[in-house]
Amino acid sequence: MPEDNKLYAVEEVEDLLAEFNSPRNRLTVFKPFVRYFGDLNTAIILSEIFTWSYHFRDRKLPGIGYGWFYRQYEPSCKHQELDGTSGVEVADDEMNATIYREAEGKTWLERVGLREDVVRKIVKILVKDGYVETVVKKANGAPTCHYKFVRGKLLDLMDTLKKQERKPENYRERFPKKSGKETFKNPDSLTEETTEINQNTTTEQIRLLLSGTPLSKISEKEVRVLIKRHGSETVVKAADVAAEKWRRERKEIKNPGGYLQTFCVDLVVPDWYEPPHVRTANAEAATERKCAEDDKQEELKKAQAQESKERDDYWHTLSEEDQKKFIEDEKNSSPIGKFIPEIGVVALAKSKAWGCRSQMATNTGLTFEPSR
Repeated sequence: MPEDNKLYAVEEVEDLLAEFNSPRNRLTVFKPFVRYFGDLNTAIILSEIFTWSYHFRDRKLPGIGYGWFYRQYEPSCKHQELDGTSGVEVADDEMNATIYREAEGKTWLERVGLREDVVRKIVKILVKDGYVETVVKKANGAPTCHYKFVRGKLLDLMDTLKKQERKPENYRERFPKKSGKETFKNPDSLTEETTEINQNTTTEQIRLLLSGTPLSKISEKEVRVLIKRHGSETVVKAADVAAEKWRRERKEIKNPGGYLQTFCVDLVVPDWYEPPHVRTANAEAATERKCAEDDKQEELKKAQAQESKERDDYWHTLSEEDQKKFIEDEKNSSPIGKFIPEIGVVALAKSKAWGCRSQMATNTGLTFEPSR
């Protein structure tokens, strides 16, 4: 083969490898899910649902609440029938466009490469075991399955994994061998491919913690070096503490890699530090309080608008003579009645007339009859 052709072939292979290694061709799979279920497909699907439920934890969809996202199966698949509470339209202007495209703009087949029958079977098991909630609602005019990770099950899962670590022989088989699904009992039997996926997941997790801070300038290669040197658990904790410290102090960081290295070597957790799950819970509680307050204010505005309309309607039922009497009474009795514009006096007179009406309605012993 001529040298030019060899060089061209090498460049083609390098381009292909770069394309395969691009972020859009990677899957986020959480190692604890692989270990717990003993099945990579289940771990992939639950990792997807967990990830996007977390991303949309502050988004409230009408009728179902926070933390839900929707996804179709395959481009050619038929949608499920509407359930009894369907009819919710999803407003796509409430979310970041990039996140929307990744979470809800792609099908399961496009996101993780799994067919509809595989996704349905695994989701059915996850729903039955209480790890996932699903509901069919309208999305972009069509009935679509919505998913949500059940946060409380995460603690149960991690507790079970800790018990399994003490007795590795008790590792759980989620699927019987006759189903054709891969199972394992020994944690050391994970393939090199799964290990690589887990390393990528940890790296992406750390970079997500550092996003929005000067520490985000740390390269993926530097993160991998730190993980190899200190272990993933230490680096994840150090990255979160360092990022939160910067968000509080906003001090300049000239050497992000060295700064994070210092935290990994001598990590001191401040008293004010709250781990991600606590911050998430606090943020959700704050969002719920704000929504409740907004709803309360909205109801108050509606009540005030309704009362104002009823007050005006009642004013127009009075005779012109009665209206003039209320206006004259207001001018003479109010300290400011003689100094404010006529329109202001009329508004005060309307309020007084409405007050007299309300008083008559609640106290039958006191009546008010405007002059005729």
